[in-house]
Amino acid sequence: MSSKDFLPFEPRMKPTKADEINVKRTIFFSFSFMTVLLAWSFFNFKVPLLLNDVLGANPYKDLIKGFVMALDNIIAMLLQPVFGDLSDRTTSRFGRRMPFIAIGTISSAFFFILIPWMQVLAGLILIVFLFDLAMSIYRSASIAILPDYTSEQMYSKASAIQQFIANMGGLIGFIIPIIIGFIPNITVQWIDALGFLIIALVMLVLLALQLIYIKETPTGDKFIGFVNKKLEIDKTTFKVLELEEEMAGSTENAKGRLKSYRDAGKIIKGHRDFAYFLATVVFMYLAFASVESFFSSFAIEYLGLFQTAFQQTGDLAEAKKIAESQASTLFLAYSGPMIASAYFVGLLGQNKRIGRKNAIKIYLGWMIVMLLVMSFIVVPNIYHDYQPFLIIIMLMLISIPWMGFIVNSFAFLWELAPEGKQGMYTGIYYTFNQAAYTTAPILFGAILSMLISMGDYRYIIMFPFISFCIIVAFVFFIRIKGKTASTS
Repeated sequence: MSSKDFLPFEPRMKPTKADEINVKRTIFFSFSFMTVLLAWSFFNFKVPLLLNDVLGANPYKDLIKGFVMALDNIIAMLLQPVFGDLSDRTTSRFGRRMPFIAIGTISSAFFFILIPWMQVLAGLILIVFLFDLAMSIYRSASIAILPDYTSEQMYSKASAIQQFIANMGGLIGFIIPIIIGFIPNITVQWIDALGFLIIALVMLVLLALQLIYIKETPTGDKFIGFVNKKLEIDKTTFKVLELEEEMAGSTENAKGRLKSYRDAGKIIKGHRDFAYFLATVVFMYLAFASVESFFSSFAIEYLGLFQTAFQQTGDLAEAKKIAESQASTLFLAYSGPMIASAYFVGLLGQNKRIGRKNAIKIYLGWMIVMLLVMSFIVVPNIYHDYQPFLIIIMLMLISIPWMGFIVNSFAFLWELAPEGKQGMYTGIYYTFNQAAYTTAPILFGAILSMLISMGDYRYIIMFPFISFCIIVAFVFFIRIKGKTASTS
């Protein structure tokens, strides 16, 4: 693949030396990914509760909830690669990524505000679908803008900043219901709607800051257009290169994609250790995607947070505020330690005497023990009996080794890959990851639907289901014998 001359557009930002990082600019780059995780964290907490209200006594409500919560992953698998490819080929006076970030953020914020006002199932699903579609417009661009203007030498540090800033957005999404809990004299409808409005406004403010401070190199003269050539930013000058290889719409490109699928199949078939690792990943994300989609329902219904609060206050709105604030605190107890421990759990895998493979085994074993305790000792004794200190401690002890698996699994994945094939292996990893994320809410929703006659008590199956998935993942992982891959 060879490149042509630079396109005749001057950079609007000052390039950084290859061995330096512009921290301020990296933070502003990270704001778009921050809005993604900000919206999704609140969405995962609140939408299952809204669906509970809309669906009422529908015997298939858990299956419907699972489908709605999986909808974003289905759309992401289908459309994110498309929008990612389009942003690679975008001609605009505002650059390649910012048009997608601007259009996607504004439209996402608009549909996000409408979600809690939909009181009919069909209307709610339609708005959620449009929100998911809008998010897909800019999720790829929100990540891809960082390496465009960062040297490969500094990408790890820049990526760490991006992940930290973005995950702060996720934490803020869980804090919003706690803040709403302190607002006096608020109606039930506004308890549902206010968080969506606040987050939408924050998304727009962060976008405004990006539009002010990020000045991408122009790739064209108009607002937006597309070419059949991939454009690339030269990292030393921030000028734009047009590459010779034709991209979308070409027969050769379609054949290339099919060849990639065939190559992926050959890799999985010929590299048994990698296949076992992918099976491990699938069962890990089957477990934890189920938690993300149904934990707020578990907290409100199984723990009886709303019922207890209503008995204490006798006021519907006040009980709803208290219950959702308590449930959000549990989400923080789960996600907060994950982020705080991310650096430290990676140190075990870096220890030469232990290594990443054994570190992953340790974290999987840790998780299994904690989940079995949660499943068969803690959860059976807290039905409609909220014990915050005990639950928070257990969630922390589960979330830390989960982050240990995530951090070390990426490095282990790259160790499995032969030299020059890390990109292919990473792409296959994300395909299986997304497949698990898509399947989990529907699968677990179906299981809960089969137990609907048990009422709130049906959620007692959640942690045994998660435990089963992690045990199966562990069994697959210990079958991995070596590190190096077959190159066939």
